[in-house]
Amino acid sequence: MSWLDDLSTKLQAKYGAGAEGNKAAAQALKMIEGLDNGLDGLVAKFDEAGLKEQAQSWVSKGKNLPVTAAQVKDALGPELEKIAQKMDLTVDAAAAKLAEVMPDLVDRLTPDGVAPKVAELKQNVGQLFAKLTHKDKDKGTPTSGL
Repeated sequence: MSWLDDLSTKLQAKYGAGAEGNKAAAQALKMIEGLDNGLDGLVAKFDEAGLKEQAQSWVSKGKNLPVTAAQVKDALGPELEKIAQKMDLTVDAAAAKLAEVMPDLVDRLTPDGVAPKVAELKQNVGQLFAKLTHKDKDKGTPTSGL
């Protein structure tokens, strides 16, 4: 099993296949993929919001420090509104879901304690996004609701 399969399985086990947590993880992945500097860009957003210790903990091999929904709102700013719309949630609800999934997601995207290069990250994010939003082969419907 590849680390992407492992991550997809763990996210679905933790948040449930088709659950809002899956949507939050999928949208967080798309946001990370769209940043010029990938995970480094995301970490920079949290650094600028005064959350350097939290963001660095997700990348490092140590314990992941949590963030609150309010901290996610501060760090992501207007980007959060776009994510909330794609998740069919209010900004507050999207911030809460992202606060729940972001530490684990970033941690698992950096298994060696180092953010991957942007090209590698985009490839991995694309593959993981497909796993999180795959169609149920028996029913032909997206399992994540995206």
